Amino acid sequence: MADDTRSDDEAGGGERAARRRRRALLLVMAAAVTLAGCSSGGSGGGSSAPAATPSGAPAAAEAARETGLPLETAMLGDAESQAVTQNALNKIAAKCARDQGYQLTERPPVTAAQLLADRKAQGSGSNPYAQPSAQALKDFGYAGSEHGRDPKPPETGQPPAADAAGRNAETKCAKEAAIRHTAADPAMNAARGRIRELTTQADQQTTADSRLVAALAQWSGCMRPSGYTYASPTEAEQQFEKVVGAAGAQELAIARADAECRSSSRLADVWYQVRLQVEQRLVEQNAQVLKDAAEADKRAAQAASQAAGQAATG
Repeated sequence: MADDTRSDDEAGGGERAARRRRRALLLVMAAAVTLAGCSSGGSGGGSSAPAATPSGAPAAAEAARETGLPLETAMLGDAESQAVTQNALNKIAAKCARDQGYQLTERPPVTAAQLLADRKAQGSGSNPYAQPSAQALKDFGYAGSEHGRDPKPPETGQPPAADAAGRNAETKCAKEAAIRHTAADPAMNAARGRIRELTTQADQQTTADSRLVAALAQWSGCMRPSGYTYASPTEAEQQFEKVVGAAGAQELAIARADAECRSSSRLADVWYQVRLQVEQRLVEQNAQVLKDAAEADKRAAQAASQAAGQAATG
């Protein structure tokens, strides 16, 4: 979503490109785990009163903004192990592609913090209604930058066709390595499956919560006097996902109304406070599941490191 995948100018095209590359490999690894597991305008409209917020939640929500939501915090140890695993599988995939004759730029190692940020960018535990800057939304539209959306692939120093072929080979190698890796530990697949289930439950319970439903209705009502009939900011933003370059007049007009209505409905705050309570409950109810997942990820990291070492000397 816009709050995590796009920032103002300080993020720069290089960081956006790096996040896109990390997300691509994360998606490949997630798909491989699944395959292995299967075998095993205006603010004038709407109500004048903000949507109701959870009783006693604001202070706790503000604290959680700094430390992370409960599921993210509980899985921090997993992210440390997952970073080790991903870096090892990246090395295996790069060697596999080089063995096929491709010369690839070495990918920089990923960190647990980057994986958590990318997890948010993919929608797990992220606030879909928050923006890094309301002013940037008004000034630049949903890209959040005067440069708009970057239409060019990242520079690698290699001819585009050769680089694309090499990266495609590396992606295929990464998928094959991840399938072999996950198939070797059915317990790890089961643990990760349970974590995905918890995230899905958190998404479903948050979306269905009456407080968030009311806040969305208020946001939608606020947009109507400006001539916009959207159910959510996500629906409005999706219109412009494929736009290249700076935002046009239509996008800017919708984004300005959106920014005002998010503020008046307190939509981002309501989502966060609801999500906090949902995740707190899930973490308390599934302490053993989280422990099992962390232990499985430690085993996975050790196995991946050994496999990368063997590949390097093989």
